[in-house]
Amino acid sequence: MHIAVEGPIGAGKTTLARQLATYLEWARRIPVRLSLENYQRNAFLADFYATPDRWALAAQLDFLVSRHKQLEALPTTGDEVIVADHTLLKDRIFADLVLQGRELALYREIADAMPVGGSRPTLMIYLDIETDTLLSRIAKRGRDFETSITAAYLHDLHQLYRRYLARSEVPVLTVDADLVDPGSDEQLAALWQRILRAHPGSDRQ
Repeated sequence: MHIAVEGPIGAGKTTLARQLATYLEWARRIPVRLSLENYQRNAFLADFYATPDRWALAAQLDFLVSRHKQLEALPTTGDEVIVADHTLLKDRIFADLVLQGRELALYREIADAMPVGGSRPTLMIYLDIETDTLLSRIAKRGRDFETSITAAYLHDLHQLYRRYLARSEVPVLTVDADLVDPGSDEQLAALWQRILRAHPGSDRQ
């Protein structure tokens, strides 16, 4: 079982992934491999937010390589449940959002040529959330390079996520992020039951 948490910037992907992994290990006694995206390693991210037209391709290719490496490091067999806060789908969505013309074509050519090894998601949790809430959360966490993010940018990101998820080959469990408190064991227990019902062929309790 490979559960990947997806959603727009500020939706709470990492927080939920961490809390879900902790809940499964301590309350359910299920072994978990937690895979968190290390966005800090992207050497072009701050430059992209400052000058998007100049640095978008470099930032996207950096993320593409990083995410492939993380997936390749994940096991494909064993009893562990993998919980991740990222997928390769995210790469395609952001590429469509920030790239265009020849740069988008180049990105797609490189992405299509890269082999996909390691574990792949068997269920995606999509955190759906209002744009105003996202802007509030982004402001609250205070990352300097995110100050240029606008409501229009987040709206376009929402639309792309919905378009891609509508044709996803991986089952998608949509969760209202505004109503999720990842610090609540009761809510995590309820979410786990929803995951079991949505996950194909699950025999876990």
